[in-house]
This record gives sequence, structure tokens and C-alpha cells, in this order.
Amino acid sequence: MGTHIDHIVIAAPNLEDLVSRFEKLTGVKAVAGGRHDTGTANALVPLAGTKSYLELIGPDPEATAVTRDNFAIATTTSTEPRVAAWCVRPDDLEALAKQRGTQSHPMSRHTPEGTTLSWRLILPEPGVDFAPVPFAIDWLDSPHPSKVTELQVSIHSFTVYGPTKPDELPEPAKFQQGEPYLELVLESPKGRVNLSDL
Repeated sequence: MGTHIDHIVIAAPNLEDLVSRFEKLTGVKAVAGGRHDTGTANALVPLAGTKSYLELIGPDPEATAVTRDNFAIATTTSTEPRVAAWCVRPDDLEALAKQRGTQSHPMSRHTPEGTTLSWRLILPEPGVDFAPVPFAIDWLDSPHPSKVTELQVSIHSFTVYGPTKPDELPEPAKFQQGEPYLELVLESPKGRVNLSDL
């Protein structure tokens, strides 16, 4: 089954601060993405050379609570931004769900323009600071978020650390055995940057 990297998640306890740090590090301003029904909000940065993007995510300041802790935003003790998870886009989401012994779930996001994007998701592992096994998405008929603005950054390297190599490891992702961790290095207007420096 063919898979592609759909997006890489950078999580933080404060989205506004995360967007500011990202711009200071890379020279790129993330575009407001919108609000999730789970109590989070995001900002987006398309990646050049691929139909993929970075998702900067944090608690929605207008929500009362994060109701589903997919990216350890509610439960983590970490106060610093981190590359928390990554998502693949398989050719057949339902076949992948069956292969993993799970199921996909409908989800949505409300954009600043007042539209609603809908998709189906194989959920990420909850409550972990770093998720080496990717979650998965099917955007259905929604426009892909990689088209929100001009392309200014690209992946130099993306290394997935974990105890076991994931079954899905599309390029340019590389695997290295170790404690769970995700290392993302970008080519940006400010040169080559490692997101561990956020």
C-alpha cells in the first residue's frame, strides 16, 4: 500500500507563542488554520517539494478544555514546543485501518474564513510526548491544507526514533532505533534549522 507524508505536528502549550518562535527561527509566518472540535487550534506551513505541511498546534484559547489529548497537549509536563507526531496519507485509509486492527474516525476543523474541512483519521497514540508510529488521514473532498500559502520551507531531514521501525516510513522519513523522538530539520529563508531549537 502506498503512503505519503501528509503533515508533521509541532505541539506546544501556547499556539501564539509557538507561531512566534517558528517565525523567529525560520523567517516564515505560519498561516492561521482554524479550530478543532477537540479544543485545539492550529497554524499551517506548507512544505515545498511535497503535498505536505507542518501543523503547529496548541490549546484553543477560546475553548474551555482540550477534550481529546491526541498530541499530549493536555497531559504533557513539557512546556517547550516539540515535534510531537506525524501523519501519513495512505492510498486506502480503510485498508490501513483494517491492517492495524483499528478504525477511522470522522473529524473536522473550522477555518477563519467560516468554512468547515472534514476528513477521516486513524487516531494518533494519545498521551505520549513523541509518537514514532504515524497516524493516518483521508481528506475526502476537502481541499488539502498544503495549498494555503506560498512555499518557503522544505524538509532537509526527518528522523523517526523509536523501539521498532514503523510499517509506514515514506520518504524522506528515516528510522533510527532509540527512545521515542522526532527530529525535523528544515531548509528555510534563514538557512538550515533544527526544530528542536524552537
